[in-house]
Amino acid sequence: MRRALARHNLAAPPELLLEVYLAGRYDDRARIWQRANFPVEGLARFSEDPDASVRRLAALDPQASPELIERLLDDPDLEVRRVAAGASRLPVRRIVELLADPELAEFAAANPSLPQERMALG
Repeated sequence: MRRALARHNLAAPPELLLEVYLAGRYDDRARIWQRANFPVEGLARFSEDPDASVRRLAALDPQASPELIERLLDDPDLEVRRVAAGASRLPVRRIVELLADPELAEFAAANPSLPQERMALG
């Protein structure tokens, strides 16, 4: 029942969303972590988790240090690296460098911290 509530009820509490995400299967995770009320505070604690789907949450934490986000760019899992490339706390110099990386360029280009003048260069 808790899983169904988290999957289908847009008003599901943030704590329930995280609980179901951490215990869930991939199809649950893909649907839940992008919800507007998914909790992001404190997710940096998952940066060393053995599960890549959990590790990527660390990049969503608004308190995660730029150093942590940069470290996630070296993660063996491509999805973790992609989420890190889009993290607004990533230093601008790294965002610009990632524009030349075929695997991460699209995500770096969508980073809200990419300077406007760099966006205009296409």
